[in-house]
Amino acid sequence: MARFDDAVATFQHAIERARQMVVLYDALSSLRPREPANDDALRSAYFQTVSSFDFFAHELAAIEARHRFENGVRTRNISLPMEIMGIQDAPARISAAEANLRAANAFKAFVDPGKLAEMLSCYCIDPWKKICEAMNQDVATGNGRTTEQVKGQLRSVWKRRNKIAHEADVNPTLAGISLWPIDKSDTELTISFILSVGEHLPAVISIELPAGADADVDDALAV
Repeated sequence: MARFDDAVATFQHAIERARQMVVLYDALSSLRPREPANDDALRSAYFQTVSSFDFFAHELAAIEARHRFENGVRTRNISLPMEIMGIQDAPARISAAEANLRAANAFKAFVDPGKLAEMLSCYCIDPWKKICEAMNQDVATGNGRTTEQVKGQLRSVWKRRNKIAHEADVNPTLAGISLWPIDKSDTELTISFILSVGEHLPAVISIELPAGADADVDDALAV
């Protein structure tokens, strides 16, 4: 799916930047052991990882929407204003539709499992089931994870990211002078987990809706 290549490359580069922040943490820890500020490198890695996933999901939604608008492929639950549908020039109509979708999604956090499912459901059926099937494909029988387990972990990652981004990761006990603990292994696990979920999103979002699904055929947008 070449249409996703640039977005995938950007996501992978961003994840590598997060990993480099963990390397920075190691370097700082060797220079000044037990310095609490060293942990901020891990918080930066955590924040970078989650933000990269969110950006990636937004890009995939826009790219897939444009692809389907251009080719008259089914979507569902995507509403476009009549002033866009009425644009006579096809390329301008497609560009306006993509811009409208980006604006509508701009405030949504797709690292929230519910919001991610809501977005992916515009393009395919049972997205979380498909994500988990893909993640479990190379896992030994009996060791696979359920959809609830994967969603639960993503939800926990999202909540911790919000603590870092919106609450300065401050622990409200002790008059707010301490931070929530963070460690290298947990950060590395989070990076690996987010990468694992993210790498399956292009294949899932590109699965076409089956005939007879409650869908809108975007013939009016097709070039």
